[in-house]
Order: sequence, then structure tokens, then C-alpha cells
Amino acid sequence: MNEPTEIKYPLDENGEPYYAATHISGVQGIDKDSIDTDLTELDHKIAELKNLIQEQDKALKLLNKRLSDVIGDTGWIEYQVPPDMKNKAVSSGFKCAIREVRAGNDLIGKHFVVRSIRLNVSEITGGSMQIAQLPTGFVTDNQSFIARQNGYRHPITIECLKNGKVMAFVHPDDQNKTNWVYQEFTWLE
Repeated sequence: MNEPTEIKYPLDENGEPYYAATHISGVQGIDKDSIDTDLTELDHKIAELKNLIQEQDKALKLLNKRLSDVIGDTGWIEYQVPPDMKNKAVSSGFKCAIREVRAGNDLIGKHFVVRSIRLNVSEITGGSMQIAQLPTGFVTDNQSFIARQNGYRHPITIECLKNGKVMAFVHPDDQNKTNWVYQEFTWLE
């Protein structure tokens, strides 16, 4: 079996390995101008690659900026409800809040918006009553929903108007009672 050959280096006066310098006769015949030209060309290629990387980085940042709004979600945001009515239908339930989820933008040519409202409102009395005020612009087109309440009563009609008002319309049989709504509604724009 062949044993590996140990390579030995000469040691200098401090006992450290000493590497001999190459003598001129060891590199005779190498064209210095060719080496200089190759190195210059390599420097130019490196500069071109750096410029290309910078241009691609700028393009990627621009694309990310333009596409950053392709999907957006506001999360649940509370809205104005009279304090004696707000979050009282189901005290341990969700809060009165709105949410908007967007997909798409003008850059890709198609987009849509999903909007939601959560109602947890009590003390609804009479035939029609404003029960909340949404931020202006949240409702683009009037929306109407049928909301369930106490199982022995008629549904309540909920209207979300473009001006931000949220109205509750109670059936005549239930107008002399205290009504409530605990429900979530979602629509697509």
C-alpha cells in the first residue's frame, strides 16, 4: 500500500516554513502584455456586472413599490356607535368594527375590494334608527342586509349608506321591544 508522501518545506531562521520566490527564468516566455490585457478586460467585465446588478436592483425596487399595494388588509377597525349600545349584544363577542381587503391595482388592470362590517349593537328601538356612523368613503354603494336577533322576533333590516350612516329597520311587531344585532356582513366591490 502506498503511503502518502509528506511534503516538506524549508524553514527560515525563525523556524517558520519558507516559500521560495519564483526566479525570472521560471516564468520566461509568458507574455506580460497578454496578462495585462486579460486583467484589464476582466476589470471591465466586473464593472459591467456591477452596473447590471445596480440596474436590476433599481428595477426590482420599482417593481416591489408598484406591486406593494396589490394586496392590502386594514385589519379590524372600530367605528362610531353610541356608547350605551356598542358591543353590548354579546359582551364576550367580537367588537363593532369594519375591515377592507384589497386585491389588485391599476398596474395589473384588475382589482377588487372586499368590505366587511361587524355589528354588536343593543338597545335598538322604534321603527328606524341610526345605530352607527362609518368613516366617509367606506361604503361606495348603499348596502342592505337582513340581520337575525332573538329567535322569537322578526329579522332587522340593516342599511349601510354612502354617507356612512348605519340604519336599523325593525318590524312593526317588534318596535315596542328592545332589539339587538350581533352579526357580520361582507360584500364585494
